[in-house]
This record gives sequence, structure tokens and C-alpha cells, in this order.
Amino acid sequence: MQCELLDIEFSYARAERKTLSQLSYRFKAACFYGVYGANGSGKSSLLKIISRELTPQQGQCKPKLPFAERARRIALMEQELPSRIPLSVREIVELGRYAWRQEKDAPEAVETALAALDLTHLQQRGYNLLSGGEKQRVMLARMLAQDCPLMLLDEPTSSLDLKHQLDFYKTMRQKASQEGKCVIMVSQDLFLAPRFLDQILFFKEGRLLFSGSPRQVLKPENIKSVYDCELENEMLDLCGGEIQER
Repeated sequence: MQCELLDIEFSYARAERKTLSQLSYRFKAACFYGVYGANGSGKSSLLKIISRELTPQQGQCKPKLPFAERARRIALMEQELPSRIPLSVREIVELGRYAWRQEKDAPEAVETALAALDLTHLQQRGYNLLSGGEKQRVMLARMLAQDCPLMLLDEPTSSLDLKHQLDFYKTMRQKASQEGKCVIMVSQDLFLAPRFLDQILFFKEGRLLFSGSPRQVLKPENIKSVYDCELENEMLDLCGGEIQER
């Protein structure tokens, strides 16, 4: 599934500036995207517009989807995690199959999602007893169980340790390249994630400044333009190091 944004303009009530402005972009299937920018640059709002949680004041988000189809076509993991849910790990992951509750493959999809996020051994544990990183993995597993062609993730690795970050990026890479899904991830990880990404989008103050492959856009001048800071050469070498063009 691809998603196309056409001339998007969006702002919140009483905001001093537009949250997103003059945004046109086509997200393609079988591609893993990373969306970057400073805090408040419009990244999370972008995901909410694509998921239809927010409606732009101007422009279009295609394709248009009936409300009943959205849960089968678009999965969104938001940045803020629920602090307390009176359910077990498995019960929460099973909620990802709600839109597919008439299908017979629900148990298999849940087992696969639990294994992918290293949660099989925790599946009977209560969500409220988990660490922050474990809760994040539960929400990621619920998204995997939902099995939508368009996957939207807002800083999904912010609480994960290194091993689980690597496992997550490898899984998303597989979802895009082998299963044809469109994966769009908001992130602040410029050092590890780019090794797995197909495309990077840099936002600043609601505008898309740069887009392209990691090798094309991870340049000192672009980093300075987006973040208003300079990185030492040694740190720049780490950004997307050992990237191979896809």
C-alpha cells in the first residue's frame, strides 16, 4: 500500500505557525522510511494525518479509506505509551487482531508477533509489571499482529536496549523488503537506524527540507540546516555508517 500527500497544510488552534506546510510526498510500498527533525518540527502530526487521526485544513491524503477499513490497512503506534493496562502481555497483543477477528489465523499471528519482539516468555505477565522498554515492545508486537500494509511508528525504539533495537530494525526491514509493507518511522536515531532505512525525510518547522537515501541526505550541511548544530567528523562517520545502497 502506498500513501500520497498532496499540498498538505495543517496547524493546531492558536498555534503561532503552521505545523505542516506545503507538504507533498508519495510513500511507496515495500519501503522503510525514517522521518527526522528537531522537536516540534511536525513529525508526529505527519503520522496522525496519514492515519486520519488529524484532518488537514488543506490538501489531500490518498487513498481515501472508509472508516471500517482503516484498522485493516493502517497501524499506528504513538509515542506516548499507556502507563497502566489491566491485561497480560498476550491479551494486549491479541487486541491487534481485533479488526481480523473473523479470520482463523489469529493465534499464529499473535505467536509470530510475540516471538519477533522477544516476548514469548513474558506473555502471561501483567502489563503493569513491565519495564518501560518491555511495554514498548508489547505495543510493537500488537502492531505486528495487526499486520497492516501501512505501518506508522512514532519513536518506537526510544526505550529499547541495543539488542532489541537491532531486532526491531531487522524486523521492519524484513516487513518492507520481503512482505511489501510501507513502514514510516519517526525517529531521533541517526546512528543505528539509517543502516536499515531505504529513505530519509528531514523536516524543519513544518516543512520537508531534504529527502533521499541515507547516503544522499546524511551530510554535514543537511544536519546543520535541520538541527542548527554541527557534528564532529567522527560522529558524522557514525551516522549511517556502512550503508549499502538498495
